[in-house]
Amino acid sequence: MEQVTLGPQDRSEVLRYLEYRGQELPAELTDQVDYCMDQVNRAADPRCLMKIFSRKDRDDYPPELAFLTGEDIRRHLDGCEEIICLAATLGSGIDSLLRKTQIRDMADALIMDSCASTLIEAVCDSLDAELRAQYQKRGKYLTFRFSPGYGDLPIGINSQFAALMESRRIGLTVSASGIMIPRKSVTAMIGVSRQPREKKKKSCAACNLNGSCRFRMNGVTCGQ
Repeated sequence: MEQVTLGPQDRSEVLRYLEYRGQELPAELTDQVDYCMDQVNRAADPRCLMKIFSRKDRDDYPPELAFLTGEDIRRHLDGCEEIICLAATLGSGIDSLLRKTQIRDMADALIMDSCASTLIEAVCDSLDAELRAQYQKRGKYLTFRFSPGYGDLPIGINSQFAALMESRRIGLTVSASGIMIPRKSVTAMIGVSRQPREKKKKSCAACNLNGSCRFRMNGVTCGQ
């Protein structure tokens, strides 16, 4: 995977995490966002892991993924012949940066947190794009990423998922409650099919955060 860093093209996504909704930005805020993006770029050490599992029976999971539960992930992977498992993290340097900045300047810390969220998604998007290009050459199609905590797939499986991925190799561990450490980390699954997959918009109703989502409280969704 190519090195992924934040740049001016990412300002709008950072501001979306900060819940800006098209307001005109003063020059000093633009400068502050750029400063925070630079600090996050310097502190981040993006690392990824990937494992691919074949499905002999497309109606069942391979033994390694027997811990998957729920109807949403079953539907998501329906008809897929392979399951790509991903783990990615920005590293502990980001957590350290955020802790230190919270003591010095809460405004900077809030912006840096949004920058880090934007960066980990950009890292995953970059890996996703590379995979799609590779599989397209083989005449195969990929689903979107599906993470523990989405729909009825419990976040608690992260501990089993991390063990399967041997995520300690990239410095990623999971607490007893399923929370990933470092904070800016992602686990996800992508299905591989021989048929084009219908691109379904992620449903707010199916999300575990639908009662407390800060995007919905401000009239937008995480997909906008």
